[in-house]
Amino acid sequence: MRWGPLGALLLCACQVWKPTDSAQFQPQPLPVGPLTIGVWLPAGLSEYRFGPADQQRLLDLGLNTLVWVQRASRGSLTAEAEVMAFCSRAGLRLPVYYEPPGYTPYDKLRNWATRAELDSAFAPALRERVGALRERWEGEAGFWGYLVGHEDYDRAFYPALRATVEILQQEDGGRPAIAVGRLDHFPKLDTFLDAFFPAAGVPNVFLHEHYVFRAGEREAGEALGQLAKSYDLVARRMQGRNGRWQAILQAHAEWREGKPYYRKPSEGDLRVQAGMALARGASGIVFFLYSSGVEELLDEGGKVRARWTYEGLVDALGLPTESYAAARRLNAQVRPLGRALEPLHFHGLYPAGHLRDNPLVTRAEADLEFGIFGDGHQASHLLVVNRRPEQARRVGLELRPGPVLDALADTLLAAPEGRLHLALEAGGFRLLELQPTIP
Repeated sequence: MRWGPLGALLLCACQVWKPTDSAQFQPQPLPVGPLTIGVWLPAGLSEYRFGPADQQRLLDLGLNTLVWVQRASRGSLTAEAEVMAFCSRAGLRLPVYYEPPGYTPYDKLRNWATRAELDSAFAPALRERVGALRERWEGEAGFWGYLVGHEDYDRAFYPALRATVEILQQEDGGRPAIAVGRLDHFPKLDTFLDAFFPAAGVPNVFLHEHYVFRAGEREAGEALGQLAKSYDLVARRMQGRNGRWQAILQAHAEWREGKPYYRKPSEGDLRVQAGMALARGASGIVFFLYSSGVEELLDEGGKVRARWTYEGLVDALGLPTESYAAARRLNAQVRPLGRALEPLHFHGLYPAGHLRDNPLVTRAEADLEFGIFGDGHQASHLLVVNRRPEQARRVGLELRPGPVLDALADTLLAAPEGRLHLALEAGGFRLLELQPTIP
């Protein structure tokens, strides 16, 4: 899809940079819900490896979800079946992607969701395939939902996507559809969102990917500014919709044709991505990616046109990198935070420089941002995020007068007349509960 300068300008002006710190922003209709902590398994890497050591390391990461496996097999089991069996045993979740047994590779749900034309045979044929998928996976406790889209930006696909989502709801209404992409890359964004998020039923899930830590760039401030705008767009466009979004965190380094393209994020970089997403109402984080290896990109004739090399949470031998340990520590922080946020509604995001019209915080130091949560009517919780991934800080805030609790420790913090000093890790975050003053 090519956009001229005028088209790009109109896209930005109409839909991209609307912040959530506006008086018109209303609390999300859905609570945050159970928090996803996931990792992207390899899709497209040349080697499939999922042995006992990998399975134990995945368990040790503290995950509850795995996403995307390769088309591969070991013995009589496909990679998808092997990973699903592991998830069922371990209490994790996996969305299904590949075609059911007995069907061709062109019968994946994504192939149906990216058709440019619908005919009278579309719906009955798709129902048959969904029924076959459900029959194949129904007995697996790890069967979470249906992965129907991956960076499918062509607007010609939206009618087929809508039809696929509707049929999934009718045939298996207890499981969500899941799609992956960068939201600001979709033309006709409202049309896409209307197609993917139905007005009722089980909320579908959009996995938003935006990697900003490029090779050779040292300062994180500009990169995080780009990420903030990207996450702001998702938070704004989810307003009023029966759906949830999750952030795919950049946790990898990448080389394209041997040249560095993305740098490996630091521990503070990982934390700040998670904090910025959760402060905007995200219902989960998904690390990209677990494995390391080479992905070969093919042209229409099946010839290799490019080779991209990744280093993920484990290296090419399957041994943990520094990022693995950082992700494990981050997940240990996110799990209790998720339990506290689960019943709450997202009320808006306010950076330190734009605190107008918010009900909880009146003054703050630079490079902080505040996700505000409550019961959908009254704001009560404040997720404070340190936007400096390289610097731990003790910051000063001025809050609405009244008792202030550390929401996870359930301890009262000293905040005389609403003045609070708060310790934050590099790129770190803390959840506060502000209780009303009793007359």
